Amino acid sequence: MKKFTRTETIRQTVGLRFKHDIVIKKFRTEDGLEHEFTTWGNEGGRAGAVLALTPDKQVVTVRQFRAGPERWMYDIPGGGFEKGEDPEAGARRELAEETGYRPGSMTFLGTSSRDGYCNMTWYFYLATDCVPLEQGAVLDAEELEQGAETQLISIAQLIANAKTDKMSDPHAVLMAYDTLKELMK
Repeated sequence: MKKFTRTETIRQTVGLRFKHDIVIKKFRTEDGLEHEFTTWGNEGGRAGAVLALTPDKQVVTVRQFRAGPERWMYDIPGGGFEKGEDPEAGARRELAEETGYRPGSMTFLGTSSRDGYCNMTWYFYLATDCVPLEQGAVLDAEELEQGAETQLISIAQLIANAKTDKMSDPHAVLMAYDTLKELMK
């Protein structure tokens, strides 16, 4: 296996309204070859998402337009953590902000890099007995303008969505698959 040694890092912030980090990483291998990779997200950044279930085992999703695939998707609520924020606290905050739901209990499922070019670590949780908060969702301006909305779906539909490219975080479904199948009985 080749050893990759980073030789250069170029950071760029892109976007007009909502800024994102692009990190170009250059490496050299012991055979003298140079390799360049364009990655995204803040190095060392953290984010999380919650696979949230209501007491009657409905899955709380956020139906929103996703510009990459250019279609509406059923995503699980989540997003970036604030600096120094505990991962579970950040996941709870994202759940409340995006859907207006509060979990009864949370179980850590695991972490994921999402893909081979993401610099951030994503923390995934399973939340059960989620109930609506009185104030509802607190969407940001972009989410409101784009028409994001909370939608409840069945566990079977969630699994089908993960298998058919109708959600952007299938990692959590895989991490919770055995539990989800048991809850469907």
